[in-house]
Amino acid sequence: MLSLIKTAIFDRRSILKNIMEKHGAKTLYEYSRDFMDVNPSPRLDARKHELIAVVEELTRNRLGEKTAREVASQLTKLSLISTADHHGFIDHPFWVNSNIISALPMVASNNPDLRHLVVFSFASVSLNNASAYPRGVEFHGGWGNFVRLPLLPDKLKMGVVYATRGFDVKDIERAKSEIRRLIKEGKIMMNRSEEIVQILQKFFETSEVLNSPDLNSQITRVNFSLWPKFFHPEISKDTFSLSHTFPQRFPDLVYLEIETIVREVLVRYHLFQPDSLLYRLLFHPDYRTLALKLFDSIPGAFSFRREWGSYMFWGLDAKNHRVRLRPINGTLQSYNEQIVIPFTPEGIARSLRDKKIFPGMLLCYLVVSLYYGMKCLGGFCQVHDLTMTKRAWIEFLKRTGENDEAKAVDPVQTKELGGDGMVLAYIQTSKGGLTPATGFDMIMKRGDTSFERYAEVAKHITLQEAMLPLFPEMYTVLYPIHDRVPALAGLSPEQILATTELQDHLKYCLYEAVV
Repeated sequence: MLSLIKTAIFDRRSILKNIMEKHGAKTLYEYSRDFMDVNPSPRLDARKHELIAVVEELTRNRLGEKTAREVASQLTKLSLISTADHHGFIDHPFWVNSNIISALPMVASNNPDLRHLVVFSFASVSLNNASAYPRGVEFHGGWGNFVRLPLLPDKLKMGVVYATRGFDVKDIERAKSEIRRLIKEGKIMMNRSEEIVQILQKFFETSEVLNSPDLNSQITRVNFSLWPKFFHPEISKDTFSLSHTFPQRFPDLVYLEIETIVREVLVRYHLFQPDSLLYRLLFHPDYRTLALKLFDSIPGAFSFRREWGSYMFWGLDAKNHRVRLRPINGTLQSYNEQIVIPFTPEGIARSLRDKKIFPGMLLCYLVVSLYYGMKCLGGFCQVHDLTMTKRAWIEFLKRTGENDEAKAVDPVQTKELGGDGMVLAYIQTSKGGLTPATGFDMIMKRGDTSFERYAEVAKHITLQEAMLPLFPEMYTVLYPIHDRVPALAGLSPEQILATTELQDHLKYCLYEAVV
């Protein structure tokens, strides 16, 4: 069964397969060291100050002057970010582990200038997203059962994070009522429920978070404060406190949604500059004709023939649901023609500012990675999608006579698997097995969850071993429900761990080898 699900995943993401064939036998620690190797590209590097200025301002508005200056200085010296994550509260095992792994080489470098793990996360996902759940928080209830606790109401669940209002005091109170209901149903242990309430009060129910203008900024603030609490030495079985602080040897976590960054970069530096390459991409008729041809059917882009994706931007309807757009007669319009936007600099800028549209994944990749040359640590989908986008972009540049630009893009790295889909952090189940831990699980765990412990475990397991437990989740991401084989879709991380030698190996690494 394991070989079948692996084959199914690799059939949909061949570049991921190539990476695993080349690097799968390396230890996770050894593999992560290459993250710090960033190829220079003088032509692209000369522009980075534009992107960094936007990031600095956004960080300042959410996390203060000191963090903003440090982030800007770090990105100026090292053009390295993660684009693996969805913009949500950092508790799902996908994103917890992605960021632990992405931070490993930063800690190993002992470079005092690397103070922040900067994540340009994707806020184009819905609130009910399967692997991020920005609508609320996730944890294990105490009996091994997985709990999703909503903060925002059900009626908002299909809206995108990018355009969603922030949660308020009433939403928090509803979440607490839901906790009491789940206790009665036997889905959350009493002591665990008390700890969850403490976490909500400490990190979510603060005036700074509640007064934030939207969910995007709330997620940035919560994750920045929550992240350090994941990592702690062994604590007393009778003590649970969120006030303890411990010496930190890992970077802070700065989560900023990529759509807002790209929006601001476009409005400030490109939409009204006819000499800009991105201006010509969007508004020059010949460039648009070529883009429609070369980016067709690339994951993250669009296919009008098969009716998926959207051209450069997504529209938003009255419920903040994503709406597919296509260019027709000088406009961007939805298929039902209820959204019609002038495809002009003024029309696009106005619609971006009013949040009637937002940049799609293709445009985000083009701007951040292939125009400004940032090295993006990505997920199991990105390593494939961004590589395909780069190939199409270079071909686009050559056909439009932008040969110097094509040469400048060539060194940009796109096959950087940054930890998404891999697991270092586990908790034990009631039956003595292992299951991937959420961030909340790590906070509440009495055992050692120090960052140094995970760094040591990473020296004992391979890249391939780290990926196996999340194969079922990867499978459901890559295959829509009507394409899934029930036996594969029904696999769980616990089953994979229990039916391989990996569980015993991990237990040895977690509880014996590195103690």
